[in-house]
Amino acid sequence: MNNDPYRILPPASDEERAELKRSIESVGLQQSVMIDEHGHIIDGHERRDICEELGIDWLAGADVRAGLSDDQKKAIAIDLNLWRRQIHLSREQRNELVEIYLIAHPELSENQVADLFGVSQPTVNRIKKRLIQMNKLSPATSTIGKDGVRRKVGSRMIVKNKSEYDKLMPSVQEVANEVAGLIRRPQLFVNKAKRKDNLTKIGAVEHLPANILIDHCDFRSLNVEPQSADLVLTDVVWCLDAREDWTDLAALASKWLKPDGVFATLIGQLTLFELVDAVKDFLVPLKIIALKLSEPRRSWKNIECWRPLIVFGKDESIRDAIKCPDMIDVPPFEKDYHDWQQSVEVAEELVRRLSLPGQTIVEPHLGTGTNAVAVSRVGQGRQLIGCDIDPEMVRIARHRLATEVEDHDANRCDNTLP
Repeated sequence: MNNDPYRILPPASDEERAELKRSIESVGLQQSVMIDEHGHIIDGHERRDICEELGIDWLAGADVRAGLSDDQKKAIAIDLNLWRRQIHLSREQRNELVEIYLIAHPELSENQVADLFGVSQPTVNRIKKRLIQMNKLSPATSTIGKDGVRRKVGSRMIVKNKSEYDKLMPSVQEVANEVAGLIRRPQLFVNKAKRKDNLTKIGAVEHLPANILIDHCDFRSLNVEPQSADLVLTDVVWCLDAREDWTDLAALASKWLKPDGVFATLIGQLTLFELVDAVKDFLVPLKIIALKLSEPRRSWKNIECWRPLIVFGKDESIRDAIKCPDMIDVPPFEKDYHDWQQSVEVAEELVRRLSLPGQTIVEPHLGTGTNAVAVSRVGQGRQLIGCDIDPEMVRIARHRLATEVEDHDANRCDNTLP
């Protein structure tokens, strides 16, 4: 257990600490320690430690702050230390502090946060978008600038001509309150309006294709018999915050899979090596299939021309058995239900390449159901067991299975897990 959860900044240098100690020895504690109602230090860790060394009551005159969230306490610590100390931070450390600060102060303008941390406004914008995608931050409806004035957050775009303007405006009017900031691809409005319309059409689906079992649960609770799966096909969360989930999923996959079964997942290029390291105690990397994008796409910290799908096995002995081409062209496709939705055509190709007719496939991060739709379309006796922790994703997946899979009406039955 961390007794100092708000000690998030680098410790003082030896010189800084020695100077602070001399000051406290000569004149006592001149600046009070800030503490919360649970006894945790918010600001003043070095002062506390030195006072304990010198036998001084550091709680005398303590500044007690109550009723604050963890993020608010961390933001206070950042505020006090960035202005008071000369702190040398790596880019990764600075970006981590920007994340904390944005979560604690979502109302601050990007320029204001950029100035505080000495980074560029686009850097703050990229971090903010990533936090929103991870549901750690809600889009702000207004921001407070350096002048203290609150301003409504709108959207801004550059249109090519009158024709594009006329095409876009009906969609802009539909979702204008849901989009903010500089929009580099105005087609976003059209896609968002279409997605909004799609989501309103989703209803309850009582029956699924006979070869599909899906459940609303965490993958750790998914009911899969040991050594019953031939393929685990999924799209794990790409960020490093999910590292513990990667390890837990690999441990389960090693139990679910048959000796010659494989685990295949999409992963971002920037976290590919971290994923391999996180699962190394349970799975061995065997092959990478490159998903070649139809055009380069900008993602966080990167411009992608391809995306890796990495294939693991329980041991290296099955490496030669995976005989499939190492590249798939990704056609243009629309994200009709979610920003992270993948191409169903590519999913079908992966199902054909990595499994055989009659085999069992597990999808522990069901999402909008792309892999489930692919398995049902490819068919030939393949079975899928899937789950998602988000009930909305399960609802969307069931809707897609009912509306996007052809020629399965005659083979329907109720396969909802209890």
